[in-house]
Amino acid sequence: MMTKPSLVQPPPFAIWLVDLFTPDEEGEAIQGDLLEEYSELALKSGVASARRWYWRQSVKTIAHLIGTGFRVAPWSVAGAVVGGFLLLWLGFGLGLPERATLAVLDFRRQPHVHPYYTWPQAQVRVFWLVCGALIGRLLMSLFIGFIVAAGAKGREMVATITLTLIQGVFGAVEFLVWSASHRYAFLLMPVITPFGVSIMIVMGGGIVRKSRSAAARRPSGT
Repeated sequence: MMTKPSLVQPPPFAIWLVDLFTPDEEGEAIQGDLLEEYSELALKSGVASARRWYWRQSVKTIAHLIGTGFRVAPWSVAGAVVGGFLLLWLGFGLGLPERATLAVLDFRRQPHVHPYYTWPQAQVRVFWLVCGALIGRLLMSLFIGFIVAAGAKGREMVATITLTLIQGVFGAVEFLVWSASHRYAFLLMPVITPFGVSIMIVMGGGIVRKSRSAAARRPSGT
């Protein structure tokens, strides 16, 4: 027995993305309108065509919601983005992840003692220093994503994506400058860090957004 097209749900990931960018007070109306048009199109043109339409409409809806977020709450979004950028600049500029990694590596070392490392030991130490600094930068970016999203209530994804775009531009410029003065331009840190930082910032915003959305939909106790 074939499933009726009207009962076929839209792409779950597209629904999730739209919900991620939709303010709580508008979520039910926007998702309801999309589902209604999707069901009608599925009956007329088939499920495959309806799914393609839903993806296109989801992208348009998200773009509209991002633009609306800037128009409705420009100062809160701008303040959160500027604050997040300053935190990134201070954290990375002061080398906090690198300092934390060195502190962990030297935790058991006696103060004012400079140990001698053999070549294999030095290689291991450099490896853990690079990996530890990378992990530290990613975790710091996730935490900054939390802070930015918390400061832009209802526009969490708009703020974090804006910060990601700004950080991406600066990261690309930094990489070009770095690669111009280094022979090995495609080492792990300069390639992965800007991309990973962007993902973690957006992930932090998504976690805060979903947590707030779930809390808003939770029935209040009487």
